[in-house]
Amino acid sequence: MHGRGTLQHPSGALYEGEFKDNMYHGTGTYTFPDGCTYKGHFQENRLEGEGTFTNPQGLVWTGEFHGKAALGLKMQHNVWTT
Repeated sequence: MHGRGTLQHPSGALYEGEFKDNMYHGTGTYTFPDGCTYKGHFQENRLEGEGTFTNPQGLVWTGEFHGKAALGLKMQHNVWTT
């Protein structure tokens, strides 16, 4: 796989984005089977660089991702005024 595309996994996970040498590489969105999403940069199938992670409840964290590590993430807060 090379270029932009979509890959649906049997688990229900979905990747939409850039591929290089059959790997997630570049920008894309990965939707986990539980509904969590990661939008950002990938390098050789790893979350790598600036990205946004959203959990099923809608809480959003942004920051630098490095594989399984994501130190210093910032949670986005919605402030509602009436």
